[in-house]
Amino acid sequence: MPQTQTPTLTQTPVFLYSGNTIPSHLREKIALPYEIADPYTRYRNKTIVDCHAIWGDIHHAETQHLINWYERTFDPSNTIYIFLITDDCEPHQVPPNIRLFRSSLMKSNSSPNEFILPFIWFGLSAPFPPLRRSDRPVVGFCGLVSPNRVKILQLFANDSRFRTNFILRNMFWGGKENDPTIKREFEDNMRDSHFNMCSRGKGNFSMRLYQTLSAGRIPVFVNTDMRLPISHLIDWDTIAVIGQTEEEAVRKTYFFWLTHNIEEAQTRCRQIYYTYFSGTAYMDNLISGTWKE
Repeated sequence: MPQTQTPTLTQTPVFLYSGNTIPSHLREKIALPYEIADPYTRYRNKTIVDCHAIWGDIHHAETQHLINWYERTFDPSNTIYIFLITDDCEPHQVPPNIRLFRSSLMKSNSSPNEFILPFIWFGLSAPFPPLRRSDRPVVGFCGLVSPNRVKILQLFANDSRFRTNFILRNMFWGGKENDPTIKREFEDNMRDSHFNMCSRGKGNFSMRLYQTLSAGRIPVFVNTDMRLPISHLIDWDTIAVIGQTEEEAVRKTYFFWLTHNIEEAQTRCRQIYYTYFSGTAYMDNLISGTWKE
C-alpha cells in the first residue's frame, strides 16, 4: 500500500481512482471523468474508487485489511467505493464513509455499508427476439449442477406442466471457461427457453440472473437470503419469478405463465437490463449519486 507523508489539502470535488493501475473490470464499467489520487495529498469531500481490491478475491481477512487501510489513509469526509467480486458471504466491519459493493453477501447479516454488486460483465450485447408462447412453458438451464440447484431442477424435470431444456454439467463452464462452443450452447439454451433457472451457485449470487435479463428471458430463482440491487428502482417481483423455497418457485413460475403476456414479459426483462445494467449505466449512476442504494 502507498506510504503517507505530510499531507497537503485540496477542496475541489473530483472523482478519484485510488491507484495508478485501473483494473479493466472497473475501466470498462465506469465512463465518468476521473483523476488519479496522489497518495501524499490529504483529500477532503471526494469520491474515491478503489483500485486495490483483488478481482475474484475470496479471502475475507485480506478484504478487511484493505477496508482498514482506507480508513487509516483517507480523511473520513471522503466517500470511498470498493467493488469486489467474491464468493465470500461473511460480513465485514465497514466504516460509515466506505461503501463495499460485493457480489456475494447474506442480506440478514450484512453490515449497513455492504451492498450487492450485480455481476454485469458477461451480458449479451443484443437480446434474442421474444420466444413465442407455446403449449407449455419452457424452462432452461445450462451449467453446473451445484447443491443449491439440484432440488429445483428435479422439481421442474418431474412436473409435466413444463418442458425442460437442461444441459447439466459437473464443472463450472464445463471445465472450459470461455470456450466458444460452451458459450454458444449456453446462449442457445437461453434463446430457446421462456424462463431460465438462475438459483445461486457457490457464492450467494447469480451471474446468470443478469445474463438472462440481457438475453430478454425471464429469470427464476430461489431467494437464499439475497439482496437484489437498486430495489427502490426495480420491482424485481414483476420481472422475475422469486420463490422462498424450490416448491414455491415452481408454483410461481406456472402462475406467471398463466397470468402474463409472455412475450411482453421477456421484452420488459431486456428493457430493465438495458436501462440499469448495460454498458456503464450502473456504476456511473451509482458513483455520481443519481442512484443511491
